[in-house]
Amino acid sequence: MSKKTDKDTLKGYFRSGSRPTQKQFQELIDSCYNGALTSAVSGYQLLTDSDSSNTMSLIKRESGKTHLVPQFVRINVIHRRMYHYALPCIIGPECMLDTIALDISLPTNASYKVKDGKKEVNITQSISLDGIRVLNGSEEIIAATTGIIIDKSPYELSVKKKATEWLGIGIDIAVSYDIKSDIAVSDQLNISIQGQNMLLHTFGGVVCNFTADE
Repeated sequence: MSKKTDKDTLKGYFRSGSRPTQKQFQELIDSCYNGALTSAVSGYQLLTDSDSSNTMSLIKRESGKTHLVPQFVRINVIHRRMYHYALPCIIGPECMLDTIALDISLPTNASYKVKDGKKEVNITQSISLDGIRVLNGSEEIIAATTGIIIDKSPYELSVKKKATEWLGIGIDIAVSYDIKSDIAVSDQLNISIQGQNMLLHTFGGVVCNFTADE
């Protein structure tokens, strides 16, 4: 994009009696162009990396958000799950992907009690965001794997990348679950049912913010 011309100069081209040139009209168009563009989807577009009937004990979509509770057949082992968004991009190659805003709420690290038959079991959960990977089609744009702490919503990820062609943005969100019990538990214990409030995830909308190349 051409360099923008300041407003006072543009106004001078169009004073009474003036005859603006083609080049001056081009400057006006370039300078008035809004370089901020967005692509957005709601939480309804969230997908998981496997069959939700086997890996989710609860999943519902309402008010533009997806609420889910992952299911764990076994505890005292580390589980890793992947969540995905896909965003269309009808945006020219002159644009740069500046930031991505993610409306996400993940469970906190916590301790709580559940029942396994007649036994009371103390559960300690440690849940961490392993990484966020951003793709343009199949091309990796950015992979953030350290220092990611979602302590507010929306969480803003700085990207600042250009592409020769925008094909559609994919966002992969990797989460690890380390859930431990203080005593041995039976195969019948379903931690996801008893601990729904502690394991609830909320995935809202995602917004990709583009800026035009100056």
